[in-house]
Amino acid sequence: MEPFNVMRLKYKDLAAYTDNFSERNYIGRFQFGKLYRGSFGRRFVIVKIWEVPEIYDCEPGDNQVRLMEENILLRHEILIKHPCMVKLYGYCSDGGHLGAVYEFKAADSVLNLIPKDSFTWLQRIKTAFQLASLLKFLHSGNPSAFFEPYIVQNLDAAHIVLDEDCNAKLCDFAQMIGGILPDTGICSCPSAVGCYGYIDIGAHSEDECSNKQDVFAFGVILLSLISKRVYTDEDRQSGLPTVYEWASGQCEAFESYSEMRDAKFSLVHKSIAAESEFCGDDGHKVTMIALECVNRVQSERPKMKQVFRGLRKLEVVKKNADFIGANNKLLLRPCENTKNSC
Repeated sequence: MEPFNVMRLKYKDLAAYTDNFSERNYIGRFQFGKLYRGSFGRRFVIVKIWEVPEIYDCEPGDNQVRLMEENILLRHEILIKHPCMVKLYGYCSDGGHLGAVYEFKAADSVLNLIPKDSFTWLQRIKTAFQLASLLKFLHSGNPSAFFEPYIVQNLDAAHIVLDEDCNAKLCDFAQMIGGILPDTGICSCPSAVGCYGYIDIGAHSEDECSNKQDVFAFGVILLSLISKRVYTDEDRQSGLPTVYEWASGQCEAFESYSEMRDAKFSLVHKSIAAESEFCGDDGHKVTMIALECVNRVQSERPKMKQVFRGLRKLEVVKKNADFIGANNKLLLRPCENTKNSC
């Protein structure tokens, strides 16, 4: 499908694709609504329905602007070249119902998969590798195409959906800024930026938006992937610690990163460490990558290109390069054809 051939759909179309939004097709919530699996003919899709959220500020008209901006974003032929960007099939603005339809055969969201024993070490690292590649790409911008870097701002494991081969797609862009997007001012208040459990604890000390907010959220997702821990709305209501807070508590016995390195400190769940594909030193290395990403001081966090480089050095990536995507040129250099080093 060409990037500009996007269908305008009726709400009844979305209902038909999802078997009337059946529980069987329900994937889960995203920040401003719900995600469903869908199909019609021989085509498999994700259906996203915007709603007015109960726990996030949302002014009248905000979701309409988000739908408009997503239409702009996902028609840009350079941006959608990255394999982790969803392909927009159509959109819906019908009688107060707002939705988007993406071409993708979804198995489940990363949030749902993280606690499961069936979600293996290889699959977890593949997910992290692909997300790191996407963020490196978005943060790089593209001077030859005259757009600035993007900042996602609301990364969440619930916003990443995998197919049966664990190919990842980012499917929410509600707070993305930069690049070709217009400056609408939506969610310009720092307190409104991000999803609970992933909000940058260092953001309030900074004067302006930074892609280091995305680095922090990526670090939280990586900690979740290796520890099998998630932070749910029920956890938030009960006042339980976030994944970041839990990890920080595990680090209290150490006075510095160098002490953690000397001790080969690892937050990898013991059931994952027992898998045959797990390499001992990787547990410590990936833990340190995650902890560096969630450093309280934004300026001391790595850039995503450094994170991506660190992941490529893991033994599990070297030994399983084809499966993880370490030999995939679209993941390594998605904007090679645009003469941009990203």
